[in-house]
Amino acid sequence: MKNDKKYLQRRSIERNRPTYRLQDYVRLMVDYLRLSPTYELARKSRNGELSSAEKRLLPPDFDLVLKTYDEYGDVGPHNFEDWWRSTGRRLYVSEFERPVVRKILEIEQDASYEPAFSRALRNFFKTDRVQEGNGPNLILAVPLGLNKQQTMRQISKLIDDTGIKAPIKSKSTARPLAATRLRSAPLIRGLRLLTTKARDPSLELWRLGLRAKVSPKYAEELDFHDKRSNPRTVDARIQMASLTSRALKKAQYVCENAARGKFPSSDPIKLPVFVYEDIARRNK
Repeated sequence: MKNDKKYLQRRSIERNRPTYRLQDYVRLMVDYLRLSPTYELARKSRNGELSSAEKRLLPPDFDLVLKTYDEYGDVGPHNFEDWWRSTGRRLYVSEFERPVVRKILEIEQDASYEPAFSRALRNFFKTDRVQEGNGPNLILAVPLGLNKQQTMRQISKLIDDTGIKAPIKSKSTARPLAATRLRSAPLIRGLRLLTTKARDPSLELWRLGLRAKVSPKYAEELDFHDKRSNPRTVDARIQMASLTSRALKKAQYVCENAARGKFPSSDPIKLPVFVYEDIARRNK
């Protein structure tokens, strides 16, 4: 019943839970791509860095991974906001602002070059142009005080000389998310598990699960620093190890599906070897 105390508590938690936006889920996908061994092979392939041994490791559907890489690019240890402005927004935002003619800056009589001019142009490239979809633009120097008709004829000729006729249209979403019901908690837990494993690949499964907070239930019965099990903790260790093993494989599935442009998805897929020392090195 809706008057039930537990129901009311659950609804209160749901109301106060932070809302995840599209950009937040894309951030999670980028984090998973950074951990995917196959996506790293795609990066090396596009940069001509694949060794003979690595070429033998390429999966049969590597073309899908290359397609994803060509769209998302090198997601390495970069700032996500920079990646979003340069790449992510183009992939995921359904519409761009309508392009308009705008003034970037005005130069006064006898003005000499100064850094403010570069800042104004840089601001145009990083904000206005991005919001308009990074379409083609013509940057002009328009002398003020001349005959307007002559000026407009010259500008019109410069525009015609570009040969660009098609109008800028709104861009539909190129990469919709795979799941219809999005849940951030399991994705965050999977990332935490993979990154914890990368920091210390030698951890026993139950200790890994305890540190990565896989199961609060069994965590209550375990102490990470215990060197020996006892009758009271042996079952909790077994259960935690089992849960951790399943969660780790699921997180690996998410990585490899993301590398093929399918996110979030934990559908079973043939997994490569996750060399966690290499993952840690790439994500310092």
